[in-house]
Amino acid sequence: MSVAVAISGMDLSLLFVEQWRLEGSLFYDSLLLLHRAQGEVELKCDADKFFDLWAHRIYHVAKICPDKIQKTVLNEGNNNNYIEYVSVGETGESSPIKSRVEEMDEKNRYTRYTNHEGLIMENYYKSFEAKMEVTKNGNGNGCIVEWSFEDEKKNKDAPDANVYIHFMLAMAKAVDAHLCMA
Repeated sequence: MSVAVAISGMDLSLLFVEQWRLEGSLFYDSLLLLHRAQGEVELKCDADKFFDLWAHRIYHVAKICPDKIQKTVLNEGNNNNYIEYVSVGETGESSPIKSRVEEMDEKNRYTRYTNHEGLIMENYYKSFEAKMEVTKNGNGNGCIVEWSFEDEKKNKDAPDANVYIHFMLAMAKAVDAHLCMA
């Protein structure tokens, strides 16, 4: 889909963002490079235990997934908690990133993060938002973890967010295995 509009003095980025969010699909424009990706995985562990570990004991993920996360630091502040990660990407390179918890809903096991600083933000994205939701499996055993990302790319060479979806789902599986052993 391509949209070409020229309106003097109007902020077109808001128009494009709203249109993109409503359609929920891949939308590239000469002004904005917006993308949304999502994925889910069914796990055997309890939904509340998974959410508790991810939302309140995130530093354990580095111990559970040392091949993916080298270090996790939680910096608590006023109303926003910053989480600093040093992750190992597909190429084996270290990639630090700083995330802020923007919203957390304990009852519905939902968390929304915005990413700031770090190589990924410096090189590829103007904005990058991550959402995680954990729901109980319909059969009463296990849970479903859904990750979604919304990003605005700096250029067309930025990696597709599906790379990060696969990364996060692989970590969810490792956390699942850990929680099922405990």
